[in-house]
Amino acid sequence: MSVLVVEPAGQEDLGCCDCCGKPSRSVWGFVHGPDQSAYFVRWTPGRVAEHGAHFDIVVGMWGDGTTAADRASVALELRQTESGPAFMVIDAKLLGGGELALRPMPRSQVVGTDTAAAVFRIVDAVWLQDVRLQELRGAAA
Repeated sequence: MSVLVVEPAGQEDLGCCDCCGKPSRSVWGFVHGPDQSAYFVRWTPGRVAEHGAHFDIVVGMWGDGTTAADRASVALELRQTESGPAFMVIDAKLLGGGELALRPMPRSQVVGTDTAAAVFRIVDAVWLQDVRLQELRGAAA
């Protein structure tokens, strides 16, 4: 199996969470290797145990000559369970007006596919390598 390398790129504190009124955070970056992608993670600091986190993964073709039409977005929710953290594929939405990916994938088109396997490899790499997710990993302990 080839190695995936995570490249953190940016971070932004966002508006308040609709549920609790606390400020939310977003981080993003890129994954290099056989499963190239971009990723975005959003959560409310201090509320991970209650709210979980949202991961958007952009999959498809990258490089010269490719466009957003060559890529799709897949969404996952991180939830804390009695047995530890769990990721669940959910319906994706269009990201940032479609600049990175034009096809938000519904859960039904992801689960049980090669795309799902690639997305979970990507999420594993992001989870383990992006140090900005320390709070998420700590809440999962």
